[in-house]
Amino acid sequence: MSETAPLVQLQKKRAGLEDELSLLTQKETTLEKDVKMLEEKIAAQLEEKIKAKNAVLEKLESTKSDLENRLKELQELTEPSQMTEEPATKDAETEEQQQEQFMEAADTDSQLQQTEETKEKHKEDKKRKWL
Repeated sequence: MSETAPLVQLQKKRAGLEDELSLLTQKETTLEKDVKMLEEKIAAQLEEKIKAKNAVLEKLESTKSDLENRLKELQELTEPSQMTEEPATKDAETEEQQQEQFMEAADTDSQLQQTEETKEKHKEDKKRKWL
């Protein structure tokens, strides 16, 4: 009977180790599934960001193309060979108004930027006084 006790203990130990191995295998499977799910979510988010970025780029390219066409038309209107005393058409007036609006917007943007820079400089001056 003395041999039976160590055998039973070894069998219990083996059973415990097999249970632990089974639990670790299950945990490994769960973690692999979680990693896969997270990778899929990240990939989906990146795809959405790429789609959004492509949409922005397409819009910018379209705007650039429109502006290049408008510039080309304006240059054609002001070429010396066409500098005759023709009355301005509605299209030319509209383009001229659009160009003026663009220039006014650019001036406004410039003024806002200068105002922001002045505010920042004023803040820095105040900080320096207190230091």
